[in-house]
Amino acid sequence: MANARKIECVGCESVATPAIPIEKLPAGEEEWKKKLSPERFFILRQGGTERAYTGEYLHHKGDGTYACAGCGQPLYDSKTKYDSCGWPSFWDALPGAVATRDDGGSPEAICSRCRGHLGHVFDDGPEPTGKRH
Repeated sequence: MANARKIECVGCESVATPAIPIEKLPAGEEEWKKKLSPERFFILRQGGTERAYTGEYLHHKGDGTYACAGCGQPLYDSKTKYDSCGWPSFWDALPGAVATRDDGGSPEAICSRCRGHLGHVFDDGPEPTGKRH
């Protein structure tokens, strides 16, 4: 999950960095380009991938919620994070937070709010879902 940043949250009722209101999200890719770093723009808006084993949260073990690096929407609870591969992996997302779309291979995981690219969803994860985000 290269494209998520961690925010401290207990049940997400008091998020330290609130999500950007939907009406204030950038209207187009040029606005996103101004808002995001070049690496985040490449990943979130162009479907890129950060290099394996380089992510800030790969080995992070703290409790909290991982949120979209683009809009701040909470995406994953740390209780669903597990060690899997060269990127942070989760066996489930917060309800309604992550959508998928067909990109010709494994379903692409996207933020349901800003449609930012988060990675892909695979069927080789642990129980109870068998999924790997």
